[in-house]
Amino acid sequence: MRSSHSFAMLVLAVLAVTAGIQHAPFLDTGFWSTDDFQQLNILARAHAAGSLAFRPTLAGGYMANPLLGLEFRAFGLDPRPYVLVNLAVHVLNAFLAYLLVNALLHNRRGAFLSALLFVLSVGSYGKNLTFAMGVSSLFYAMAVLLGTLFYVLNEKRNAGKPVGLWAFAAYVIFFGSLFMRGGTFSLLASFVFYNIFFARERGRPVLHTNLVVCLGLAAATLVVRMVQENTPPTAVDTGAFLRNLPGYLILMVFPLHQSELLSTAPGWVRAVYALAPIIRVVVGMSILSYSLFGLIFGNRTIRFYIAWMYVMVVPFAVFRYPSDWLNLRFLYLVSLGFCVLLTTGTLYAFKLLSHHRRRRLVPFAIPAFYVLLSAALVRQLDRKNEVLADAPSTQEWRAQIAAQLER
Repeated sequence: MRSSHSFAMLVLAVLAVTAGIQHAPFLDTGFWSTDDFQQLNILARAHAAGSLAFRPTLAGGYMANPLLGLEFRAFGLDPRPYVLVNLAVHVLNAFLAYLLVNALLHNRRGAFLSALLFVLSVGSYGKNLTFAMGVSSLFYAMAVLLGTLFYVLNEKRNAGKPVGLWAFAAYVIFFGSLFMRGGTFSLLASFVFYNIFFARERGRPVLHTNLVVCLGLAAATLVVRMVQENTPPTAVDTGAFLRNLPGYLILMVFPLHQSELLSTAPGWVRAVYALAPIIRVVVGMSILSYSLFGLIFGNRTIRFYIAWMYVMVVPFAVFRYPSDWLNLRFLYLVSLGFCVLLTTGTLYAFKLLSHHRRRRLVPFAIPAFYVLLSAALVRQLDRKNEVLADAPSTQEWRAQIAAQLER
């Protein structure tokens, strides 16, 4: 037990150092996001009026983000602490990812490598860490990871009973998700897929007590929300959903789409983008083929994380965006599944080639490529944000908010 705890602390330390090195460029970049300035402006007005109250609703969302409100009280208009908080939450999320993957995979080395890729922003490419409002999605991910971990530990250590420390912790997180847009869906999906893919290990029905209770709470919340708003549920844009769901998975594997970064990218990057339609079809077919193969022939952990990738992007796939653009920040939680699949595939290929002294290292080329790709995108993203932070419109926003604080 002591050895296990020592290894876990070592993992946490390595993740923290790695995250700091990878994302250090973000620390000296000022506020640049319009979303940040809009929320900071709301908070500054509330501060001037002597009130920073936040009232949660079952519809999810707030007039101003409560987490950002606490930071605003502490940090004001100093951008660096906001990024440090984001980085700290990201490290904790990576550590939770390690604990969750290890609980399912029963392989500390595989869980560590998955968490290492995740903390390096492989698949999500660091956008959530670059702006103050990113703390919202980072805590969203923490709630899903923590709630799923507690649910799994309750199934493993408490036989899935609805009474006990692990069950109580899972219920607390789930109850909190009722006030978080999309969080309830993500947690329910995690619980359902765990019950399905680990049915033999659990030895209990899929619709066991805890899942039934959570489904009932979610249904009751939906009814209350409809009564409060006096409107039917918002219709889903089916066309946007069918386009965005595969689009996000393709973007995770092939992170190149129309954006401001592309206009300043090297010539060879723009040349690759010219071939993007063909590449996306190939990548999309590869993802679909791997998913089907993994769901049919993979072990239960592989199946769980394949399903995780698809389900975690669902709450964000309903939004309509300009042609050929998707929001990288929504890939944050989705990317964990990608990191797990990269790791398990690499370790399996390494094992198959273990009797070849040199060729056994070849499988590590793929995760290494994504680590380098993530590092390059992090730095390119930071250069773009520095330009935005120095723009006249940004300085005007800062002056306006500072003036409200001085009243």
